[in-house]
Amino acid sequence: MPLIYAIVIVDYGLSERDIGIFIAITTAVGGTMQLAYGFLTRIIARPMLLAGGQVVFGIGLFIGGLSQSIGQLLGAVSLSRLGASPQHPVGNALLSDRYPPERRGFAISAHIAGGNVGTVIVPLLGGAMILAIGWQWTLALFGIPAIVMGVLIAVLVREDHAAYRQRARESGSVREHVRAVVRRRDLRLILGASLIAAGGRGLDIVAPFMVVYLSGPLGFDAATVNLLYALLLVGAVVGPILAGLLSDRYGRKPVLVAYYLLSAVGILAFLAAGANLVLLVPLLLPFGTAVFSESPVLQAYLADRATGPMRDVAFSIYFTLAFGIGAFWAFIIGSVVDAWGFPVAFGVMAASYVAAAFLLLAVRDGGAEQADRTSDRLYHE
Repeated sequence: MPLIYAIVIVDYGLSERDIGIFIAITTAVGGTMQLAYGFLTRIIARPMLLAGGQVVFGIGLFIGGLSQSIGQLLGAVSLSRLGASPQHPVGNALLSDRYPPERRGFAISAHIAGGNVGTVIVPLLGGAMILAIGWQWTLALFGIPAIVMGVLIAVLVREDHAAYRQRARESGSVREHVRAVVRRRDLRLILGASLIAAGGRGLDIVAPFMVVYLSGPLGFDAATVNLLYALLLVGAVVGPILAGLLSDRYGRKPVLVAYYLLSAVGILAFLAAGANLVLLVPLLLPFGTAVFSESPVLQAYLADRATGPMRDVAFSIYFTLAFGIGAFWAFIIGSVVDAWGFPVAFGVMAASYVAAAFLLLAVRDGGAEQADRTSDRLYHE
């Protein structure tokens, strides 16, 4: 979508603020749905929620390729966001149950990095397709493999839903779990860090505005923008896996604080590099490695502390807030660009990383909740 935004701005006569509003609306649609999964997982098996959502996601992309106006594209992308909504809360909760704490950081990071492999293909295959057949046909064709993957999930991924429902009933109601999440100081701080850091989050904020900045004020041609975007996104594959392994070994909090500070330094260095390709090319890969890595480690941190079926509820709240605030941040950053320009907007993103790091420093590790060993035994016996 970031590559398409740069074209849509011209095709439909939009501004950067309009794109910010577009991202805000579509993000809010998917984010609002996140909250329902703490309840829906007790009714529908988690693999089926993932499979059904993936099919809807693909259909939304396909319809988006047929759109002839910004309103139609907005509706189609909103539908795809709705379909994508189970991927994070349901997928992460399922993985967290299947992997023990000492491997959980890697598991969740690999989940994110695996999805980002497809994202890395976009500037290469997707960029070439946009130039050859246009953004609409490209978007439609990208919806087809998404639908196929939904079918494969339905066929291949299994879970004992009856056992899960029994554990969920025994652990308490959804309302009780929501109250527990809200009352816990450590969980509130983790959620707060996610809300603040969303001001510079990878694919939703940094990537779209960076692409517009590279193709707009810096004046790079489409091929150069695609190359630079690809370098940024390679970090989205390598970074999360490395960060997950480091967090499994050295702890979630120190790794998160380090990555937040590296992200702040990286975005300021990107701004200082300007249109100098000698500086931009070696910078974007390590910057992408840092900026795309905090989110999966933060999710593993949440999974370590919210145990058992409460974890599903915690992830639902986490991603509802994350996507909701993402919509807010997209609007704010777009407005800041319109009013004061890209340098100030990138400065706001850097400040959000630093503020999130300070929040996590306030989390007391000594009183951390232990991982749900019953859940581990259920999946590993």
